[in-house]
Amino acid sequence: MKVITLASTILLFTSLGTSSPTPEAVNGTLSLNGTLSGDLTKRDGNGAECKRRPDSSGLNYYKLTTWGPWVNDWGQGFLDNIRGECKANVYNWYFQYYENGAKGDCSFQITAQAAPWCVENAVWDASNPTGAIWGLTCVNAKE
Repeated sequence: MKVITLASTILLFTSLGTSSPTPEAVNGTLSLNGTLSGDLTKRDGNGAECKRRPDSSGLNYYKLTTWGPWVNDWGQGFLDNIRGECKANVYNWYFQYYENGAKGDCSFQITAQAAPWCVENAVWDASNPTGAIWGLTCVNAKE
Protein backbone atom coordinates (compact mmCIF):
# COMPACT_ATOMS: atom_id res chain seq x y z
CA MET A 1 0.00 0.00 0.00
CA LYS A 2 2.87 2.42 0.80
CA VAL A 3 4.49 1.75 -2.57
CA ILE A 4 1.28 2.61 -4.43
CA THR A 5 0.79 5.81 -2.38
CA LEU A 6 4.40 6.90 -2.94
CA ALA A 7 4.17 6.14 -6.66
CA SER A 8 0.88 8.05 -6.91
CA THR A 9 2.42 11.05 -5.14
CA ILE A 10 5.42 11.10 -7.49
CA LEU A 11 3.14 10.79 -10.51
CA LEU A 12 0.94 13.61 -9.21
CA PHE A 13 3.85 16.03 -8.68
CA THR A 14 5.36 15.14 -12.05
CA SER A 15 2.14 15.92 -13.84
CA LEU A 16 1.54 19.19 -11.96
CA GLY A 17 4.07 21.22 -13.90
CA THR A 18 7.51 20.35 -12.67
CA SER A 19 8.68 19.84 -16.24
CA SER A 20 10.74 22.61 -17.82
CA PRO A 21 9.26 24.76 -20.61
CA THR A 22 10.22 24.01 -24.18
CA PRO A 23 12.26 26.84 -25.73
CA GLU A 24 10.95 28.22 -28.95
CA ALA A 25 12.46 30.63 -31.46
CA VAL A 26 10.67 33.52 -33.11
CA ASN A 27 11.19 33.47 -36.88
CA GLY A 28 14.40 31.52 -36.44
CA THR A 29 15.84 28.25 -35.31
CA LEU A 30 17.14 27.21 -31.93
CA SER A 31 20.27 25.10 -32.02
CA LEU A 32 21.17 22.46 -29.46
CA ASN A 33 23.73 24.75 -27.83
CA GLY A 34 21.08 27.41 -27.21
CA THR A 35 21.99 29.92 -29.90
CA LEU A 36 19.39 31.47 -32.15
CA SER A 37 19.74 32.13 -35.85
CA GLY A 38 17.45 33.59 -38.46
CA ASP A 39 15.39 36.76 -38.60
CA LEU A 40 14.48 37.54 -35.03
CA THR A 41 12.16 40.35 -34.00
CA LYS A 42 11.96 41.86 -30.55
CA ARG A 43 8.60 41.19 -28.94
CA ASP A 44 8.19 44.81 -27.89
CA GLY A 45 9.21 46.36 -31.20
CA ASN A 46 12.18 48.40 -29.94
CA GLY A 47 14.91 48.98 -32.46
CA ALA A 48 17.58 51.31 -33.76
CA GLU A 49 20.06 51.75 -36.58
CA CYS A 50 23.18 53.78 -35.94
CA LYS A 51 25.65 55.47 -38.28
CA ARG A 52 28.77 57.36 -37.27
CA ARG A 53 31.22 59.57 -39.11
CA PRO A 54 34.01 61.86 -37.98
CA ASP A 55 33.93 65.47 -39.05
CA SER A 56 36.66 68.06 -39.44
CA SER A 57 35.94 69.74 -36.10
CA GLY A 58 37.24 66.81 -34.02
CA LEU A 59 33.73 65.54 -33.30
CA ASN A 60 31.96 62.36 -34.32
CA TYR A 61 28.58 62.83 -35.94
CA TYR A 62 25.95 60.18 -35.10
CA LYS A 63 22.63 59.57 -36.84
CA LEU A 64 20.15 57.05 -35.48
CA THR A 65 16.81 55.86 -36.76
CA THR A 66 14.73 54.61 -33.85
CA TRP A 67 11.44 52.77 -33.39
CA GLY A 68 9.49 51.46 -30.44
CA PRO A 69 8.45 52.87 -27.09
CA TRP A 70 11.98 53.35 -25.78
CA VAL A 71 12.19 56.87 -27.25
CA ASN A 72 8.63 58.02 -26.58
CA ASP A 73 10.09 60.89 -24.52
CA TRP A 74 11.59 62.55 -27.61
CA GLY A 75 14.84 60.75 -26.86
CA GLN A 76 15.42 62.57 -23.56
CA GLY A 77 16.31 59.34 -21.71
CA PHE A 78 18.68 58.43 -24.53
CA LEU A 79 20.35 61.85 -24.36
CA ASP A 80 20.82 61.47 -20.60
CA ASN A 81 22.36 58.02 -21.12
CA ILE A 82 24.73 59.31 -23.82
CA ARG A 83 26.03 61.89 -21.37
CA GLY A 84 26.40 59.24 -18.67
CA GLU A 85 28.01 56.51 -20.80
CA CYS A 86 30.24 58.69 -22.98
CA LYS A 87 31.32 61.18 -20.31
CA ALA A 88 31.30 63.81 -23.04
CA ASN A 89 29.35 66.88 -24.02
CA VAL A 90 26.66 66.35 -26.61
CA TYR A 91 26.42 68.96 -29.36
CA ASN A 92 23.71 69.74 -31.91
CA TRP A 93 21.13 67.33 -30.44
CA TYR A 94 18.20 66.74 -32.78
CA PHE A 95 15.24 64.39 -32.47
CA GLN A 96 12.09 64.24 -34.61
CA TYR A 97 9.30 61.71 -35.04
CA TYR A 98 7.91 60.64 -38.40
CA GLU A 99 5.52 57.98 -39.75
CA ASN A 100 2.87 59.19 -37.28
CA GLY A 101 5.24 58.80 -34.34
CA ALA A 102 6.20 55.20 -35.16
CA LYS A 103 9.83 56.11 -35.92
CA GLY A 104 12.25 58.80 -34.92
CA ASP A 105 15.40 60.38 -36.29
CA CYS A 106 18.11 61.40 -33.91
CA SER A 107 21.41 63.10 -34.61
CA PHE A 108 24.12 64.62 -32.46
CA GLN A 109 27.86 65.14 -32.17
CA ILE A 110 30.26 64.12 -29.40
CA THR A 111 34.03 64.34 -29.09
CA ALA A 112 35.97 61.91 -31.23
CA GLN A 113 37.66 60.50 -28.11
CA ALA A 114 34.31 59.00 -27.01
CA ALA A 115 34.28 55.43 -28.33
CA PRO A 116 31.31 54.24 -30.41
CA TRP A 117 30.52 51.59 -27.79
CA CYS A 118 29.45 54.32 -25.36
CA VAL A 119 26.62 55.33 -27.75
CA GLU A 120 25.71 51.66 -28.23
CA ASN A 121 25.60 51.20 -24.44
CA ALA A 122 23.45 54.33 -24.09
CA VAL A 123 20.92 52.81 -26.51
CA TRP A 124 20.85 49.63 -24.42
CA ASP A 125 20.42 51.62 -21.18
CA ALA A 126 17.64 53.82 -22.59
CA SER A 127 15.73 50.91 -24.16
CA ASN A 128 16.09 48.51 -21.22
CA PRO A 129 12.88 49.52 -19.37
CA THR A 130 10.71 48.63 -22.40
CA GLY A 131 12.85 45.86 -23.94
CA ALA A 132 16.59 46.24 -24.30
CA ILE A 133 18.07 46.52 -27.79
CA TRP A 134 20.93 44.03 -27.98
CA GLY A 135 23.75 43.96 -30.50
CA LEU A 136 23.49 47.46 -31.93
CA THR A 137 26.63 48.51 -33.82
CA CYS A 138 27.24 52.09 -34.89
CA VAL A 139 28.64 51.56 -38.38
CA ASN A 140 30.92 54.01 -40.15
CA ALA A 141 28.95 56.04 -42.65
CA LYS A 142 30.41 57.17 -45.95
CA GLU A 143 28.74 60.54 -45.72
